[in-house]
Amino acid sequence: MGSPVSPIVVNLFMEQFEQLALTSYAGTSPSHWYRYVDDTWVKLRKDQLAPFYDHINNVNEHIKFTQEELKDNKLAFLDCLVTVQSDGSLETSVYRKDTHTDQYLLFESHHPLVHKLGVIRTLFHRANTIPSSEDAKEQEREHLQKALNFCGYRNWTFHKALAQTKSTDETAPARKTQDDGEVTRGRNITIPYISGLSEKLRRIFRDKGVPVSFKPKNTLRQALVHPKDKQPKDKQSNIVYAIQCQDSGCEELYIGETKQTLAKRMYQHRRASTGCGDSAVYTHLDITKHSFDNKDVKILDRESRCLMGYY
Repeated sequence: MGSPVSPIVVNLFMEQFEQLALTSYAGTSPSHWYRYVDDTWVKLRKDQLAPFYDHINNVNEHIKFTQEELKDNKLAFLDCLVTVQSDGSLETSVYRKDTHTDQYLLFESHHPLVHKLGVIRTLFHRANTIPSSEDAKEQEREHLQKALNFCGYRNWTFHKALAQTKSTDETAPARKTQDDGEVTRGRNITIPYISGLSEKLRRIFRDKGVPVSFKPKNTLRQALVHPKDKQPKDKQSNIVYAIQCQDSGCEELYIGETKQTLAKRMYQHRRASTGCGDSAVYTHLDITKHSFDNKDVKILDRESRCLMGYY
């Protein structure tokens, strides 16, 4: 879970699984079998429902399906609600769970405008593609209009997001032209979003051919969710640190880096070396008889991937 290769591996496995399951079934196989990753929508004869369900749950001991039958001639599949009409045809509409609250990104939240316009475009794209009838599409668009209005979206945002010609300031990719006339794009960078400032930086980078994306600077998750206790400063390793001499009138400042814990490195700074030369911190303390306190040592940065090669 979480690996970019997971969907590929899952699909490869499920393709092999479904081929084996369908070809080895002794009864009448389903007339329709639609699958996305591990979600399936299947049409088969009623008398085959129980035996086929038992069959696919015995193909592989690690793969167990659950089933949901039609209710009122309706069955949900992904974002679609499929309705079987009286003539046997299928009609689709947008599916929402009973617990859905129509809560989307609030317009007054501290996010770039392009993110908010993206919410409108995404939802209306779904409204225009999933429903199979024009009436259903219109009902979905009206529902979204009311829901997004409740979330603070003004009418002008719908016109801006859904206009055929998008504002180049919001949507055009940053590009630069080489001397031979070929259009190229620079490497994309991501910067924290600060309203009013980040937009100006994006325009500057765009003029240099560098596309810019935004990310939230502070999130509620960062403020509230801390699954691990904060590591004490003395036990942190792979760090860049600063030692300021504590004696009044002395402005000596030492900046170093270490793969060891801060406590162990400070212990070494206070002792004469038995091998190579003494550290600059020890030399200063030995000559001046000054001192410093571990609690006043500042950690400037930390390398979480443990790539620091010396200390």
